Amino acid sequence: MSNLNLLLRRTHLYLGMLLLPWTLMYAVSTALFNHGAAGHGQPAAAAWTTLWEKDHALDLPAGNDGLRETARQVLNEHGLQGPFGVQRQGQRLTINLQNFLAPQRLTYDAERKRLRAEQRSSSWTEVLVRLHNRTGYGQGGFLPAIWGFLIDLFCLGTLAWIGTGLFLWWKLPATRAWGWVALGGGVATFLVLLGTL
Repeated sequence: MSNLNLLLRRTHLYLGMLLLPWTLMYAVSTALFNHGAAGHGQPAAAAWTTLWEKDHALDLPAGNDGLRETARQVLNEHGLQGPFGVQRQGQRLTINLQNFLAPQRLTYDAERKRLRAEQRSSSWTEVLVRLHNRTGYGQGGFLPAIWGFLIDLFCLGTLAWIGTGLFLWWKLPATRAWGWVALGGGVATFLVLLGTL
């Protein structure tokens, strides 16, 4: 066995083991999305528990520009940190703090000048959905950037795993015919569905 062949075999083997937890997470969470068990990532209103509610004066920007800065100001005032998303619905501002196990949200009602903090308890299905949807870059902070970097590594590792697998398959003439059937079936199925859905 050549040194290159041995290197690619070991790369393929250990990449598969390294990518195992990430692949399982994306496979199971995608199955939950596919079968509707994930609720499309939309939490039910009743599942949120109010932590506190109080009067709060906040100047909302006229448009959507500056929403992240306004949300960051609110979070800083209340000692809350971490990656977040912000949305505006008229005179209501919603700040969602990303957390795998117990996400929080702050809702500001500009008409009533009231700020409410809520926390959501989680089931394992919701945790998987959050893992699947989590973004890393552009959220601020070191750990979210590490998450984004690890996802990039997962993507590159998956491509390398596919490449080494194809190389190893090609080096085994006895299974080459069945490999063509599998590869052709996968590509054909994908193209047919791509053209008809």
